[in-house]
Amino acid sequence: MKNFSYVVRKRLQDERGEISIFSCFFVVAVVILISFLMTYASIRITCINIRNGAKMELNNLSASIYADTYRSQRESNFSEYLNTLYSSSSYTAMLEDMVTEGLADKVSLSTEDYQIKNIRLQFHVDGDRVEYVFSCDAEFYIFMFGHSYPTVTQRIKLTGYHNTKF
Repeated sequence: MKNFSYVVRKRLQDERGEISIFSCFFVVAVVILISFLMTYASIRITCINIRNGAKMELNNLSASIYADTYRSQRESNFSEYLNTLYSSSSYTAMLEDMVTEGLADKVSLSTEDYQIKNIRLQFHVDGDRVEYVFSCDAEFYIFMFGHSYPTVTQRIKLTGYHNTKF
């Protein structure tokens, strides 16, 4: 019996296999840091993809505005076009829907990792320049303990313009 207790005591006191509590905390801290950095990088990359898709759609919007303003200037009713742009909510809603549908073709508006909300398109006219502002919110989620939790909401805002002077 003395031999058994000697072996057990020797194994418990042997320092070659022990891990201190500080080493455990260090490993956990490194894992948390790496997880945070990976999440941050993933959010940045997704926002860049959404921004690039929105830029392409704003280029398409600029071409549409170009066609409309060219036609209205040729017919000498540019002020009527500007009035339509500001007063007709159906026309601006149509332009906003066109941008939203084009963005949905390029980038998924909703996945299990994020959801794009509050897509807005605003117009400002300064002389012969039509400025448009695209904005949306990208809400990112993490999946933890069997549930999806919103973690970060990124505001994405792009501005473009079209000169109407020919």
